[in-house]
Amino acid sequence: MNLDNFYTVQARKLVEEHTLSVILQLNQEHEVFKGHFPNHPVLPGVAMLQIIKELTEKHYKTLLFMHTANRVKFLTPVNPFERDTLEFHLTFQQEENTLKVKNSTTFVDGVTVMQCSLVFAKLG
Repeated sequence: MNLDNFYTVQARKLVEEHTLSVILQLNQEHEVFKGHFPNHPVLPGVAMLQIIKELTEKHYKTLLFMHTANRVKFLTPVNPFERDTLEFHLTFQQEENTLKVKNSTTFVDGVTVMQCSLVFAKLG
């Protein structure tokens, strides 16, 4: 999936040793929104999972492969023309060759968008 220029990180903060908060703004003009869905754009769930992967890779400076996705719940649709700023709350648990990530994504006003637990295999 090509997510070049899909979002811009506005703020990144290490809340605790293993917890990261990232605020990002979606690019409303990105091609993803032209196909999903025309005249009714919605942020695809798979794109949210990709964002989590990219944020985690950047934080740990390593390449990752999504091994498992558990309890993935999409609770509020994201129309980037109505609300384009999201906050990702990531909690990490590092093991030998894997990285467990618990995520809660919200709008900046606190409304929950998505929750999930992911397991990534380290490639790098």
